[in-house]
Amino acid sequence: MSSDLLIILGVEGVLGSGISCQNRMSNIDIMGIDLPEVTRLKQIKYYISCDVRNKDQIQSTVNQIPIHEYEKIILISCIGKFGVETFKSPFLEEDSLYESVQVNLLGVSHFIISLVKKCLQQNLSTRIIVVGSAAANVGSRDVGYGISKAGLNGLVLSLSKSLAAQNSVIIGVNPGIFESEMSEKVSLDRQLQAVESTHIKRKGSVNEIINFVTYLALDAPDYLTGSVLGINGGQYT
Repeated sequence: MSSDLLIILGVEGVLGSGISCQNRMSNIDIMGIDLPEVTRLKQIKYYISCDVRNKDQIQSTVNQIPIHEYEKIILISCIGKFGVETFKSPFLEEDSLYESVQVNLLGVSHFIISLVKKCLQQNLSTRIIVVGSAAANVGSRDVGYGISKAGLNGLVLSLSKSLAAQNSVIIGVNPGIFESEMSEKVSLDRQLQAVESTHIKRKGSVNEIINFVTYLALDAPDYLTGSVLGINGGQYT
């Protein structure tokens, strides 16, 4: 058994599944957490189905994590739910707004804080990587999504300020537009606008984002705690 446990929140998505397949992960025990009842991924040791819209499910999932068997807990949160443009809808869909904030911000925050509290009780070292979005800096036409991703920046800063002295490293990473199923669901016009706003004039590749997040999870110095890093082709400064 490895001394480290890597938890990937949103493991069934393109980033989460890609990170779990990295060769460097072969010596680390991996727990995947996502919405489906079962996982399609063979390389992870544990899998728990969890709907982050449900507070009870979040708490139950955290309680099932066998942290007492490990010396260090690493969490990568890749949760992301993108919706339609708020003001192109014929009416404000309050339920959609609340769900977006619950999934993208509140559910992620609840899960991370509950996990870290449990780890602190066991005096375990923790490293938390929160994958957000460039929307935190440039906004989003899906207002709930933009609110949530900006909130994740505040989560990283607040957790780091609270926990850095307790052997916990908290790092945020905000990708710009990259090749993914989620970006392909966005209108071609919005995709082109995002690409045009970069310096490099292209989408990021999935592997570029995966490799960067993997570096932050395994190799980045502890002194990066509290940092929110962009990987966006120059989409914003």
